[in-house]
Amino acid sequence: KMRMGYNLRTVLQNCRDLKAAGFNDLVSVNYSFNVIDETFDTIRQTIAYHRELEQIFGRDKVEPAIFFIGLQPHTHLEQYAFDKTILNRDYDPMSLMPWTAKKLLWNPEPLGSFFGKVCLEAWRQNSNDFGREVMKILEERLGVAPLEAALSAPIVANKRHKKQPVLIK
Repeated sequence: KMRMGYNLRTVLQNCRDLKAAGFNDLVSVNYSFNVIDETFDTIRQTIAYHRELEQIFGRDKVEPAIFFIGLQPHTHLEQYAFDKTILNRDYDPMSLMPWTAKKLLWNPEPLGSFFGKVCLEAWRQNSNDFGREVMKILEERLGVAPLEAALSAPIVANKRHKKQPVLIK
């Protein structure tokens, strides 16, 4: 539900072409974990995709940027939070109170505690290379999917919409 809709095969081929053309600069890749419908399988797929980027550009050239989504008012993520009783409908999105701010930093259960622990461990172990450390810990704990699983994972349409599921190939 939170995928950007990129065809990952095309992205990887474009990366290979870019490397073949002589590109040798740093590549920053943004990863937001624990999005709607995240599972250990989707995490393994993300790791597989990331490892392939490292194969293309070199591990030292691929910088994973790990971030959490900030929940914004009037978005489908806010509606999802209401529907799942993660957020009360009478909350004040402008409040800076810690209990409100905590809920607006999207990291709900069942994976919220898992990601919180991974991020704290990564920060303690290597705060100067936080993103790579997060990816390392995730792979140690969960393993990695075959690359093909990452490249052919279906995007399932929301039941409220009449769109058909899309398979990215």
